Amino acid sequence: MRRCLGQLLVVCLVTFWGSPPVPGAVSIQEFVKAKKKWPSQVGLRQVIEGRYAITGRILLKFQHCQLEFRSTEPLPKLSRRSKRDVNVQVVGRLRRDGQKLFFQIERISKQDDDLVLYARRRPTGSKVKASDWFVLADWASRRGSFYDDPLLQEKASEANRNGIGVARSQASGKLQSLRDVSRLAVTRGAGADVQRAIEHEAFQLELRAAAGKLEVLGRLRDRIGRGLAGARDAKNGASGPLLVRYRQDPVAVYDQANSKERLTLHRALYTSVAMQLIVLQARAAGSSGYQVAETIRREIPEAVGEAARWERLAMDADLKRVVSMSRAELDRLSSRMKAAGRAVEAASAVDDWLEARRGKLMDDGVAGRLRWADLLLALKNDRRRAVTTLIEADGLKPDDREVAERLEQLGYEKKEGKWGPVPSGKGGRPRRDTVPVGVQVGMSGKRLLAAMGAPRRMTRVAVRGAISEIWVYGDPGGSRIAVHLVRTRDADNAVVRGISQLPSRR
Repeated sequence: MRRCLGQLLVVCLVTFWGSPPVPGAVSIQEFVKAKKKWPSQVGLRQVIEGRYAITGRILLKFQHCQLEFRSTEPLPKLSRRSKRDVNVQVVGRLRRDGQKLFFQIERISKQDDDLVLYARRRPTGSKVKASDWFVLADWASRRGSFYDDPLLQEKASEANRNGIGVARSQASGKLQSLRDVSRLAVTRGAGADVQRAIEHEAFQLELRAAAGKLEVLGRLRDRIGRGLAGARDAKNGASGPLLVRYRQDPVAVYDQANSKERLTLHRALYTSVAMQLIVLQARAAGSSGYQVAETIRREIPEAVGEAARWERLAMDADLKRVVSMSRAELDRLSSRMKAAGRAVEAASAVDDWLEARRGKLMDDGVAGRLRWADLLLALKNDRRRAVTTLIEADGLKPDDREVAERLEQLGYEKKEGKWGPVPSGKGGRPRRDTVPVGVQVGMSGKRLLAAMGAPRRMTRVAVRGAISEIWVYGDPGGSRIAVHLVRTRDADNAVVRGISQLPSRR
């Protein structure tokens, strides 16, 4: 008798507690969703699993389900290790109690909670597919939504991200596949950061494929500017270890970057494309290094070093051809080199240019020496050598009016056949302050040319970042005026700063 009772107790325990999960169980969510079919299912054996809300001696209710689950035998005590540990599986049938339906429990078993189930279902191994993760994500998302469980919903997001990661890895190096994965990241709710990282990787592939293609690079630059936040904002430009690492491994560094760092990397990607585009456009148009530098400063203002590099390359190239330059080209080169802190090289370039012309000018007698003196004053501000040269010219043609004018302008006078400095304090003959109509201080050099025509003679002297010019009008034997103009090194036009009457040479 005792043996029979023991066997019966074992059967009961197996019936109500500890039985393994039955394959093909329906979740309580699916069971509730099919509520309209319940009347037709009366008497059919079913297996249902889910989270219970209420348990009693012979009564059980699942969360979000009003149907009663009844047992003819006392239910086992459902111990819980945590608030989440409320998953059970029941086997039984729908029955009628008059007009009311209930579920007759034939067997009940405790189940692991959903987080444990999630961990057990995680795909593993080298052959895991993205779809494996998405199946798990859909399971966790449905249950998390039904039970209003934020932890399980976060697990669903985790599974989606892992699935997108697998899909991205399999799409590596294939532009269209990466674009497809990027769209999938949106539909799977993997998050903006994940989707943006995939887009960034696709942009990197496009950049490599677009190398040397002017139109393709132009379109790519514009799409990066529109698609990546902060890419067009120069304030996001930066330098330092982050950019060094980014240039070495752009995809990995971008994936690990935070939101603020990504703004910097967006700008770095945009400017790398823009820089390639500037250089290609310059080559196609035959632009100089100076023009490249100017474009960089305008379009990528933070790239100060790169603009300076192009300007330096252009100056180095100009130095190699300095002796063949025109006077205007030499002035521009000298000005640029001084602005770049290369004043010693600028002075050497001027010396080379002058030396290449000295011999020919000396062979040209008085006219050549006049020109040589003008160049010494304008380019070197070398009064001593200019005076020596003019005195040599006077020796070749004594009492030449133009030579005498130049020496007088430099503060020299001829006494007893020899030129020497005018003693300090010695006044000259009074000058008339008559100025031609239409000539006035403040007018431009272009307006002066329109009013007076080309000057009879012009002297130019470089003074502290500006160029001072003296334009002389009139004949040495008649009325003459000297107009003083000043232009900055890079200006296209000069401005009148003073007007004075010159003495007649009669």
